Amino acid sequence: MGIGIEKINVYAGSLVLDIEKLAVARGRDVKFFKEELLLDSKSQNVDYEDVITMAVNAAKPIISEQDKEDIELCIFATESGLDYCKTNSTYVCRYLGLKPQVRNFEIKNACYAATCAVQMAIGWIASGVAPGKKALIVSSDINYDHEGRVGEEVPAIGAVAMLISDQPKVVEYELGKNGYYTFECTDYARPTSTWDIINGQESLFAYLECADGAWEHYKKVVGSDLDFNTYFKRVVYHTPFGGLVKMAHGNILKENYPGIKKKEIRENFAEKVEKSFKIARSVGNTYSSTVYTCLVSLLMEDDGVQAGDRIGIFSYGSGSCAEFYSAKVLPEAREYISSLKIDDHLDARRQLSVEEFDNLARKRSSHADKPDFETDMKYPQGWYDEYYKGKGLLILRGAEGFIRKYEWS
Repeated sequence: MGIGIEKINVYAGSLVLDIEKLAVARGRDVKFFKEELLLDSKSQNVDYEDVITMAVNAAKPIISEQDKEDIELCIFATESGLDYCKTNSTYVCRYLGLKPQVRNFEIKNACYAATCAVQMAIGWIASGVAPGKKALIVSSDINYDHEGRVGEEVPAIGAVAMLISDQPKVVEYELGKNGYYTFECTDYARPTSTWDIINGQESLFAYLECADGAWEHYKKVVGSDLDFNTYFKRVVYHTPFGGLVKMAHGNILKENYPGIKKKEIRENFAEKVEKSFKIARSVGNTYSSTVYTCLVSLLMEDDGVQAGDRIGIFSYGSGSCAEFYSAKVLPEAREYISSLKIDDHLDARRQLSVEEFDNLARKRSSHADKPDFETDMKYPQGWYDEYYKGKGLLILRGAEGFIRKYEWS
């Protein structure tokens, strides 16, 4: 029995900021943003979208009526929870119209959360306790108001929805081929709903250590004599920004091939990794969904990827926990990914000025934790009518007594 991704979709919001505009406005180095961090733009959401609307809007287009009957597990992976008790997943079940017989919960583990959810779903399906049933995994997150802070160019907003089943069409996971690595640190944390801790240097070293450690464990589990280059056709990494991934990939190559030249590392990176960056470069770091936007990007962009190819996947979450695992590309994968028209979705986003970008972040922060508020449906001017009205997208109208109010556009 094969288990893997049957369906997947990306939702990147409806607004975008050119990274060059941000660099200029903040007096930062444009070349560093674009050529070292490998960032081009980052998504932003309107005031009337949040983690719930993005999750539902990612999942709705790919969930059929039959899927609604077959889904009996729904996991919401996020570090942008709305409540200390109530799970975000119940909103997804409600607004997608899933049946009541669904085990559902929310999982938090920084940028590792979606992979943790996927691995739990794989185990549930493999156990055979619910034959023929499927798991819906949604990963949805927002960034905080980072105006003027170092590192503000990296985090963004976005969501990915995945249907995990024993009828995969995108990738099939290789059960038991998993390497883990963990240690406690505070490289990144969200102690309140309006502030996050960013320890940039610690985060960089934690990511690199975890990449090395998870890879070493994978080798121990699968076979220490495997050859990295020939075993994996391509490798996909959690991508906060491309420059960090380039360092991690280079370190793994140096460990596997002592004496490898810098030119060889650059060429290997360009062949095996770089084409997975399309969405991450355009949208930014969407937290635990980013490794899956990179998988989608690879299947969109890399003509060298064919059915049967093995993909190495590295997932990292601050705090920290990491996993290196693998999957095989299925015959229908590239045609299915093409049918999603993700390029059209990205191109439809409205370009923002830096002033508009900052204003939207301030608006969101201004009503965080407030029991009563109304979202601003008129900003940016005319955008609701142009992008949302009549499209059947879920939107947030505000809250009454802390209870959020959603409706269809």
